Amino acid sequence: MRNFKNFGLGFLLGAAAGAVFAFLPDENGKSTREYLKEDAEDFKESHKELQDGLSRAQEAGSRLASELPAAEQMVSDLNTDVERFKQEADKEITRLQAKIDRLSSELNQDLNESEN
Repeated sequence: MRNFKNFGLGFLLGAAAGAVFAFLPDENGKSTREYLKEDAEDFKESHKELQDGLSRAQEAGSRLASELPAAEQMVSDLNTDVERFKQEADKEITRLQAKIDRLSSELNQDLNESEN
C-alpha cells in the first residue's frame, strides 16, 4: 500500500510538473497555450474552407441534376438527327450507285459497239 501511495504521489507530482513546463514559454517566447490557440484557429479556418467547398460541391451537383434532363434531350435529338442523316445518306448512296452502274453499263455497251 505504501508503494502505491509513493507511486500516486510521484504520478501527481510528475503531472503537475508536466503541466507547469507545458505552459512555460519556449525559446521563441511562445507558450504551449499560444501554440494550441494557433492550431485551434487553423483548424477553424480549415473547417470553414471544407464547409465552403462542400457547399459549392452540393450547389454544382444540384445544377448538374437540374441540367441533366436538358442534356439528355439534346443527346436524344442529336441521335435522331444523326439517324435521319444516315437514312438520307444511304438513299443518296443507293441512287448514286445505281447511276454509276447504269453509266458503266452504257459505257461498256458503247465500247462494245465501237469494237464491232
